[in-house]
Amino acid sequence: MTGPAGRPEELAAATMADRRAQLEDGLSELDCGHCGGVVRVKKNSLAHTSIQWTADAVRRCPAYAIRDGCPHLRRSVDSAVADGWLEVPEDPLEIPRGRLVHPSG
Repeated sequence: MTGPAGRPEELAAATMADRRAQLEDGLSELDCGHCGGVVRVKKNSLAHTSIQWTADAVRRCPAYAIRDGCPHLRRSVDSAVADGWLEVPEDPLEIPRGRLVHPSG
């Protein structure tokens, strides 16, 4: 938030709006081509992908606990980018607007 701090309730509302924007803006639902688990994902740049795991994806994915992530999900993200479904912003500050669910298969 920029500018002078306002009343506590204004500051709380602005903080919640900032948090919601950071956690939700530009995220699209993507299903893993391997296990079918659905995650929320956005590309921030070619090298940076934000992924929010859903309870469904955690239950379905046998590789969820692996430190380096799921290679199958990584391929699904790469495929979505290659297909043009998941956008990579040219400007790292631009927030891509995704579709709701990536088509399976």
